[in-house]
Amino acid sequence: MNEVLLRVVSALLSAILLLWMTEKMMGALQQSGYQNKRFWSWLKRADNMQSKRLWIFSIMLALVTAVVSLSFSFLGRESALFISAIPYVAFFVLYIYADRKFALKVPLQRTDRVKRLYVGMFFLLACVSYAWIAILAFLAKIFNSYAYDLLAYVPVAILPMVLPTLLTFVNSLLSLYEEKRNANFVKRAGQVLDEREIIRVGIVGSYGKTSVKNIVKTLLSERFDVVATPESYNTPIGIAKTVFSPEMEGKQIFIAEMGARKQGDIAELCSLVHPDYAIFTGVCEQHIQGFGSLQAVWQEKSVILNHAKQVVCGEGLQDWLPNDCANAVLPIAVKNVRLGATSTTFSLVIDGQEIPVRTKLLGNAGVENIRLAVTLCHLLGMRAEEIQRGVEKLQPIPHRLELLEKRGVFILDDGYNANPMGAKEALTALSRFSGRKCVVTPGLVECGILEKEINGELGRQIAELGLDKVILVGETLVGAVKEGYESAEGNMDVLTTVKTLADAQVLLGEWIQRGDAVLFLNDLPDVY
Repeated sequence: MNEVLLRVVSALLSAILLLWMTEKMMGALQQSGYQNKRFWSWLKRADNMQSKRLWIFSIMLALVTAVVSLSFSFLGRESALFISAIPYVAFFVLYIYADRKFALKVPLQRTDRVKRLYVGMFFLLACVSYAWIAILAFLAKIFNSYAYDLLAYVPVAILPMVLPTLLTFVNSLLSLYEEKRNANFVKRAGQVLDEREIIRVGIVGSYGKTSVKNIVKTLLSERFDVVATPESYNTPIGIAKTVFSPEMEGKQIFIAEMGARKQGDIAELCSLVHPDYAIFTGVCEQHIQGFGSLQAVWQEKSVILNHAKQVVCGEGLQDWLPNDCANAVLPIAVKNVRLGATSTTFSLVIDGQEIPVRTKLLGNAGVENIRLAVTLCHLLGMRAEEIQRGVEKLQPIPHRLELLEKRGVFILDDGYNANPMGAKEALTALSRFSGRKCVVTPGLVECGILEKEINGELGRQIAELGLDKVILVGETLVGAVKEGYESAEGNMDVLTTVKTLADAQVLLGEWIQRGDAVLFLNDLPDVY
């Protein structure tokens, strides 16, 4: 076979195998918001074996390829290299098959950006593979060494260990294009939104945004045609995608969830949405890692007060609000609150009238979220009977203190909760059940310098409940949770630490029985 053609075929085969191996890392990069720094933090984490597996695989692959090629050298160079390619491919296939057992909890979403990342990685891997092979062939001629010639695939065999570096390099290059493209996309969305006759509502806060957004949408739908950003879409791109979606046609009210990870994010979102009304749920230590202090979190979130005509503010914000904040609206009052294990009843006080309601939403957090949503609906002119009808239609938001019952076992799915206030509320909700009780948690994240303190407090709260089973998942944060649990003299006989959520589920399967209640608190994505 022609020498150059052989190198090209070998390089393309290598690029395909290496790209196949990169999929999980692409998923982690996607979960990191395509931020290389967050991706590397995930990769270097103590309990993450991804990097170690790549190094071990590369060394083994290089040794096997070299040994096989040298062993069959008596058949000639091309035959020896061809035979050595067989274990080379086989090792890749075995690695990829075995690696599937450690699948990401949040699968890779094959977006247009990911497709462009695939193309960029394939091109780079093919070029690097070809270059490595060509360099070794060149050295073989320089040193006139037949042994060098037989080791042409060895440099390619060690490429897996540098895959993370190559991936972040391609991501950095593509980011230059992606950022400009996204900026133009968001700009066009803002122009389209400005041309529409539609009432705009922004939802801001450290917690409860998605829950409040869904409650507001359900209630307002009793009178208006409403569209809201889906799921947890709370970035400029997520909002822009909603603006261009078919669901926007003919709608009277647009509800946009607004998230923030750094200073300036809320101002950017407000310049896109230009909210007429807003709900500000509150501030807590969640995301303090990106802001540095609770005061900085408040300063960022409170930007909404400068952009919306009226802002419904959560009860916990009263001490934060300045005295001259004329557009802040406090939520309506509630009376006769009765918090049950499977439902909640209370009365809304609207214009002096008490409106009794029952809801499947649990705990004080559910009541507070409804209060905020009802207050906004009242500002928009909805009648009491419309609000009452809407509240009774409310369904739990998936993974946000969602109650499920399976074969007589109660499951509180609070997998998307990662803030200390919500965690305390979820534990209290668990305590209302009469049977045996268990919590499964990896701890709370993005709390910056307060992370150890907050997770220690979480451990103490768990200990005070006297649960029948405590399962801590992972190694990142559970040390602080365990220390807090021990300091509060929690029963160590019921506490178990496991590596993965799958291990926890196996353990639960052996322990659980009818009448038990299990709280899954904060099922972290892979990058944590």
